[in-house]
Amino acid sequence: MGKKKNRVFIVIALIVLAAAGFAGSRLLGGVSVAEGYVHEEENRMIFAKVIPNADQTRVEVVDNFVETQDSIPVLKSETYDYTGTMDGEKLTLQSQSGGVMEATVSAGELVFQSPFQEGGQVPAKLLASTPVQYQKQLETMTNRINEQAEVKKKEVAEKQAKEKERVEFAKKVEKTDRLAADLVENAQYLTDLQFPDEAAVYQSHVSELQGLLDEIKLYAGQPALQMTEYEVMKETAGAMKVLVDGMSSMNDSIQDKKRRMADITGVLETDLTDIKATWEEIKAKAPKPEVRQKAVDAAVKAAEEAIGQAKKRISSIEAERDTASQKADKLYGEANAFLSKVKPK
Repeated sequence: MGKKKNRVFIVIALIVLAAAGFAGSRLLGGVSVAEGYVHEEENRMIFAKVIPNADQTRVEVVDNFVETQDSIPVLKSETYDYTGTMDGEKLTLQSQSGGVMEATVSAGELVFQSPFQEGGQVPAKLLASTPVQYQKQLETMTNRINEQAEVKKKEVAEKQAKEKERVEFAKKVEKTDRLAADLVENAQYLTDLQFPDEAAVYQSHVSELQGLLDEIKLYAGQPALQMTEYEVMKETAGAMKVLVDGMSSMNDSIQDKKRRMADITGVLETDLTDIKATWEEIKAKAPKPEVRQKAVDAAVKAAEEAIGQAKKRISSIEAERDTASQKADKLYGEANAFLSKVKPK
């Protein structure tokens, strides 16, 4: 009697073990099918479910994979739906786009015979699993990829920051070289703006006015001035008036040059401030620092000297203009005074 009870207990135990073994699977057409199948790689995880229906069998596939975007890993997924028939362990499936897929299924594994997409790789066999276990694996994979992404983002950000700093520094070096060249060029333009013609006109006109006044004095000193001589005196005074007006027109030329000089001086002063600040910022790390230091110093000196000399030239020509104008007015005034005193016969 005791032996019979033992045999009953053994049979019950075997039934329980068998039931436990098939708890995560279903019987489909005589074939035991798991709740799901999964395949996991470093950067890929595929999960599939075989779903029996009365008329056909459905297979749902979720393909999770890692792509790199700007060197940062990103987890993406594609979903594929297949319908078809099952003959024993063989599945003949068709995708929504019309492509044909063959596979084999058992309680332990699901094996696809062709890739999910044209040109893709045939996936490795998927082993039996459950949706709950798949979700845990997917969560672990997602966290791992996200951590890798954060690390990579930080690396990319640091690299971009260094590259931006390198580019900005290179631009400042180039800017310093350009400003040095511009300073030398504009300093020469400013130096070229001289007033030799205006000074010569003032000097020659004053000299001519003095000569014409002397002629008027000769006529005015005659005891008996003839009408023809008086007319000559008037014409001479008229010539003096033309010279005086000509000297006034020189002021327009001076003002034009002063405006141009002021414009160039403004550019030079701005560039001087800019090059001093920029060079001070980069000189410790600039390539060929000694060569560039000499170029900057020479450019700054040329610009500052040009500005100083330009201011002196303006002061000088204005002083010469004022003196010449006063002399001209005085000489012309004397000529008119002589005309008013004499009476021709």
